[in-house]
Amino acid sequence: MSKLTQLKNAVSKFHNDEEGMETLQVVLIVALAAIAGVAVYQFGSQAKNWCQERVKALFDKTDYKVPE
Repeated sequence: MSKLTQLKNAVSKFHNDEEGMETLQVVLIVALAAIAGVAVYQFGSQAKNWCQERVKALFDKTDYKVPE
């Protein structure tokens, strides 16, 4: 069997293999969750303050506070 045929078979086998897809999906979900966690950690207080300002403007109350 020639090297080219072996390479072709290996690429075809890799392309048709679906076992790694589940692992890839889990890794992508974990990565997205990590990115969301970092975003909340970095911008959580700013988002909370922004939401409090919008609620105050909506209800036109200066003493309204969002429960923590």
